[in-house]
Amino acid sequence: MQVATGFEPWLTVGFERRVLVVARTVTTVNRLLDALTLFENDHRVQVVFTYNEHRPAILGAGVPALLQRLGVAVVAWERAVGERFDLVIAASENDDLHLLGSPVVLLPHGIGFQKYYPGGTVIAGMDPRRLVRDEQVVPALIAVTHEDQIHQLRRVSPPAADRARVVGDPCLDRINAGTHRAGEYREALGAAGRKLVTIASTWGPASLLGTHPRLPLRLVSELPVDEFAVCLVLHPGITAAHGPWQVEAWLAQARQAGLRVIPPDSGWQTAITAANCVITDSGSVALYAASQDLPVLLAEGEPATLVPGSPAAALAARAPRLTGAEPLPSQLAKVLEGHVAGCHEEVVRRAVAVPGRSAALLRAAFYELMGLPEPAGDAEFTSHEPVRPVRTAIAAYVTGAVAEADSTTLLRFPATDVPHQVDHQHLSAHCTRASLRQLSAAAIVFTDLPEAEHGRFAEWAADTLRRWPDAHLAAARLPGRCLVRSRDGLIRELTPDDPGLDPLLAASLPYLGRTAPAELITVGARTAKVAIRVH
Repeated sequence: MQVATGFEPWLTVGFERRVLVVARTVTTVNRLLDALTLFENDHRVQVVFTYNEHRPAILGAGVPALLQRLGVAVVAWERAVGERFDLVIAASENDDLHLLGSPVVLLPHGIGFQKYYPGGTVIAGMDPRRLVRDEQVVPALIAVTHEDQIHQLRRVSPPAADRARVVGDPCLDRINAGTHRAGEYREALGAAGRKLVTIASTWGPASLLGTHPRLPLRLVSELPVDEFAVCLVLHPGITAAHGPWQVEAWLAQARQAGLRVIPPDSGWQTAITAANCVITDSGSVALYAASQDLPVLLAEGEPATLVPGSPAAALAARAPRLTGAEPLPSQLAKVLEGHVAGCHEEVVRRAVAVPGRSAALLRAAFYELMGLPEPAGDAEFTSHEPVRPVRTAIAAYVTGAVAEADSTTLLRFPATDVPHQVDHQHLSAHCTRASLRQLSAAAIVFTDLPEAEHGRFAEWAADTLRRWPDAHLAAARLPGRCLVRSRDGLIRELTPDDPGLDPLLAASLPYLGRTAPAELITVGARTAKVAIRVH
């Protein structure tokens, strides 16, 4: 689509102002979308996008596809350069913004100026050669989140600093606008009733994924699946550099073990709001997690790109560090138990000076530059909608048990190449999704049946036990209950009184010889009574 000069006869709404959005990377587009919500419902404003396909960013892969998915109007770069717009909004000074003869608002594409460009000492977002061209400051307004950033900018480019204004952080304020939806976000991520651990990695060799590439797999493998859910947020630059297929291939086993992977172009904000803990590096996500007063566990080491004295560096100096010398569950337990509410307040105050005010300040700046009265009503950011990443059902579980006189404690882990040492260890494998190796070693072979098909369980179970002679039991997971058939032909129905528990857990009781009419099971902090009825 194009909305440019000469297109007027085909238009329907007679808008008064045109806003041009410069898309450089998927990351910058994500940042700009927050600010663009301020134009919602204003029929006087037409928003169009452009990107320079002839001089793309190094990590610019994915921009055309994202713009197409968004359904925005796109103007070719050559045409954008030759036309006049009422406002240009960008989130990177590396675009040739000086070629656009329109007032430019430059937003940061992170939470302030925290990093150097790789291989140099120029701070990302503050390149004086880009901010000033031919002795003219390019942006009409450089939006910053804190007064300290104006002083920081003045040290490298005094003329550019004169155009800087504190407007807060739209990304942070939009995250805060959705805090009341945390439960909804958790449910969408499949974490209802469990603790959610969010892994977030920026790009580069010093990033979390760069230093701990097996962390996603290890985390989903080592944490009990009935007590924890794990989701992964990857900087779009990782996908841009390596390609979506390759990233998916690297994460395949972790996905099969239950990892939720957030799409690179949207949704990471909800994964922060929903989290109980964030494991990350020195990227902006660490500061956003700190702003939500979350326990933060950082990757070891300091990236060479981290600006000394920045809020990100201050957080890195005080946050606990991920280590390879200690099991992940114990490290996570320490971080969760040792977190002190409010411990990040000072760092967050240094990063964002006017929390909650960016919508009003930024909207006022936009409309002032356009010469247009602001819409009626208070400016505010809408919350993000829940994101439901593609989830792969776990195909096989390693289960451990501690049997006591009056109850049985059960621990389940996804079956991966990460070994476990648990008492009474046994494997449960899905009849079709599990591998041949898993099914050959399974003590319990299971399936999932809708309630309407429970009548075919007996025939399916008998056939399954014939097919897998080393299996002790055949089980079917139904809504709220589980059916189990042993090799002696006995069929039992097992019903936990806690609807939040996976009823397949109860299939381990007959395997362990616990078949009284009522058995107690403990799963993490939950205890449930399982009614066992013989058919």
